[in-house]
Amino acid sequence: MVLAGIGAVAVFMSIVGYVGSVRAEIGDMISVLRLRQPVTAYEPINVQALERVQVPRRWAPTTMISNPVELQGKVAAADLQAGTHLQRGMVVAAPTLQPGEREIAIMIDAETGVAGKVRPGMHVDIYATFSEQQQQRQRTCAARVIKQALVIQVGRLQEQREGQNAGDVNRVVPITFALTAKDSLKLTYAESYAGKVRLALIGQGDTGPNKLAPVCDTPLGQ
Repeated sequence: MVLAGIGAVAVFMSIVGYVGSVRAEIGDMISVLRLRQPVTAYEPINVQALERVQVPRRWAPTTMISNPVELQGKVAAADLQAGTHLQRGMVVAAPTLQPGEREIAIMIDAETGVAGKVRPGMHVDIYATFSEQQQQRQRTCAARVIKQALVIQVGRLQEQREGQNAGDVNRVVPITFALTAKDSLKLTYAESYAGKVRLALIGQGDTGPNKLAPVCDTPLGQ
């Protein structure tokens, strides 16, 4: 029994010594923020999506975020996976209205308007199709009505009834843009009189042509 007790004490002391050496090697711990769930690009990071974890100070970059206050007014700069330790380069300032801009929202068809890919902070071109009367013939035409419109908010998917039948339902998404007063008027006109309003995603770094000739005669062509 005495030998067993001495052995147990020796094992305990060796464990304590090992733990102490590991702690000495790791050093101080700091508290940082980690994502509990994925966050898509340009989406705000809510407190519910965060958890606080301890990491070794010596291995943690100085850009680690430890205070949720740093996330106020910010959105994710790219798609972030669950388990990501947040750093300052992973978030950017949320888009805001500039002097002279107007906030205006319209409904965009979820299937034809690439609405499922649009995120706040993106720039899109807005196209519209119209019907015009030519020599007793009705002809459909198209034009780019707004170039590089800034998206500031994307709403939830909704169902919009378009007829009397139960199946006459269209899936739409409310999208809010930051536009000049002139472009706000153009978008309002297009939403009211165009047969379809579509969004065109713009490639990164692509400014596109300054002006596009409309397919037909319309005062909104850009």
